[in-house]
Amino acid sequence: MRNRKVRLQQAFTLIELLVVIAIIAVLIALLLPAVQSAREAARRAQCVNNLKQIGLALHNYTDSNGYFPPGYSSFYRMDSGDAGTAEDDIGPGWGWASFILPQMEQRNLYDSINFNYTLTLPHNTTAQFLRVNSYLCPSDSTPITVPVRNEANTQTMYTVGCANYVGMYGIGEIGDAPGRGAGIFFRNSKINFAAITDGTSNTIAVGERSHNLSYVTWTGRAVGGWLFKTSSVEGGTDQFMVDPEEAFTMILGPVGTEDGGRTPNDPEAHVEDYWSRHPGGVNSLFADGSVRFIKSSINPIPWQALATRAGGEILSSDSY
Repeated sequence: MRNRKVRLQQAFTLIELLVVIAIIAVLIALLLPAVQSAREAARRAQCVNNLKQIGLALHNYTDSNGYFPPGYSSFYRMDSGDAGTAEDDIGPGWGWASFILPQMEQRNLYDSINFNYTLTLPHNTTAQFLRVNSYLCPSDSTPITVPVRNEANTQTMYTVGCANYVGMYGIGEIGDAPGRGAGIFFRNSKINFAAITDGTSNTIAVGERSHNLSYVTWTGRAVGGWLFKTSSVEGGTDQFMVDPEEAFTMILGPVGTEDGGRTPNDPEAHVEDYWSRHPGGVNSLFADGSVRFIKSSINPIPWQALATRAGGEILSSDSY
């Protein structure tokens, strides 16, 4: 009896047990935000490394060819003007990220592509559905492939490999002049360093877009395809009530001049804008190879200035 009584005295009471559980719950609640913040910091650092690798690849490509790769390569009807319109694209449509695959240590993937054919023909099935890890932001939950829809958004015309990084077209709607962008990348562009008179450290080359806004691919411009906000394809609703754009916006992004400032992570973002899941802004690769975090609070004027290669704007170091 004496031993049994001692054992009962050493046991926890119900109140003591509940207090311990409550303390553990509080500690977990305090710890989780710190863990999530540390994980996001690591993912953001990996995203920066991806963009630095892309920047190095672009510079190596430029050293070999004398110019940056084209935003996308396409024939077009010459009777439509010197730059043609979006509807005049014939193809093949391969984009800037496909041309630098050898510099991204993806020589085998590059060799599997027949650049004389469009990315959606059977000749290029191997490359069409693949995704390259260095083209993916780890903060975004991207699928392996993404759809390219028809203009009515009633069916998927093509399926292509997913990505998160788009080339900077410049200012305005790409469809108005796909071959006359004020940035570094547009249709059949061959921009060299001498053409970037604003300075390579003041000109964005590549920026982020997460797929909660719209889809991105590394492959190229699927002829005849259209890009819609993600929710209109997957179902559900969100804050992006915008018009669709043709599929070249899956590899290129402009800086808009309508519907507000349309700065990074703008609540009124269009499908072709810049967006990320990093809190407070987007990572951007500049033409000099540096990567900087552009805050969502950036003023639209310097944001537009960073989009052009030869706009003649004067930017202070604290503008962004």
